[in-house]
Amino acid sequence: MDAKTVRDVIGEPESWPNFMYWECQKSQDMRGATIKEVFASGDQLAIQTKGAVCGDTFSTFVIEDKALRDRVMRILQPDLSVYEAVAAEI
Repeated sequence: MDAKTVRDVIGEPESWPNFMYWECQKSQDMRGATIKEVFASGDQLAIQTKGAVCGDTFSTFVIEDKALRDRVMRILQPDLSVYEAVAAEI
């Protein structure tokens, strides 16, 4: 069985909702993006990125499984490439 990655949990970066810039909602270009900040509240995980072609982003995801949410959060460290982060095994 293949290992599960962060991508399997939160999807491809281009599909992430962006609550920072409305014009990038539908077609985000995440090339060059790095993780700026990650935090959790309840069953939600929030990710802020910087440096994407379309601009900085802010996305939230519901991850009900606390252990899974914590593992994803440990991987998403500041300054890590968004694409490197989503490829990481959980």
